[in-house]
Amino acid sequence: MSHALTIRAAFASKTILSGRSFGDGLLRSLEYLGFKARSHNAAAACDTVSRVLSEQQKYALYKEMFPAEWKRSRTSLYRAGTYTRYSERVNELFELVNKKCFPLLEYWYDDPEQGFEQFAIMPLNFDLCCEEIDFENMRVSYVAGLLFYFRDDEILEFLDEKFGGLTKYLPEIAKSPHANVWSSKQSRRTRPYSNLLKLVDHSTGNPWLDITHCQYSELFEWDRKTIEMLTESYRAAGKEFKNLEELDKRLEQDPQLFLSELIRFWNTGSVASS
Repeated sequence: MSHALTIRAAFASKTILSGRSFGDGLLRSLEYLGFKARSHNAAAACDTVSRVLSEQQKYALYKEMFPAEWKRSRTSLYRAGTYTRYSERVNELFELVNKKCFPLLEYWYDDPEQGFEQFAIMPLNFDLCCEEIDFENMRVSYVAGLLFYFRDDEILEFLDEKFGGLTKYLPEIAKSPHANVWSSKQSRRTRPYSNLLKLVDHSTGNPWLDITHCQYSELFEWDRKTIEMLTESYRAAGKEFKNLEELDKRLEQDPQLFLSELIRFWNTGSVASS
């Protein structure tokens, strides 16, 4: 390991650790990294430095985002935690993000030897390419949105059975949606339909709703901006599902009007009849 690399690693470590003087922290970092450099080959030494700096960065994030919990914590900065590649204190950060921000420790991460240098999030939306479709266990408004993507007799039969054979009176569905369907500028009447179609299309702009099981997982970084963005978008995803509850009520109150307007919006970008 080069002397310059050792010095940079030590200085980065010092900017994060607290409770010691600059000189003390620098000396301890130099001693530790120097020992590791002497005990390993160059590749292993570089890997050690990377892991040390990565852990220090996570400590910094912990202190910045959860200062009260950091101050109270007595977990070890050195002893391995549940995820054995990280200290108990870093594991505590993972648990806080999972509890206070968004689900992190579910779905992908059931291996205690799992690495978290970057992380993936689980899809919240229905996955059209992978999951078996069970209309009975879906929001009925979401099933209505599937009409435009599958053109499936099963969907029509399901809606007919539920609403009394009304689909034969519905407008014909155009092969492609009007460009206004995807516009961010919507009226009070069209916005719920636009949100529904974007949700089914996985084009909401919300990572929790747009990612699927079938694509390569998007990987996210451990920094405050990313964690806050994912926290906010996770809460926004909940509001999208709340919107489905309202759409279900409207659909059940007047299925003919709802479905006619939804199809007209897809065809023309408006709900007004021609």
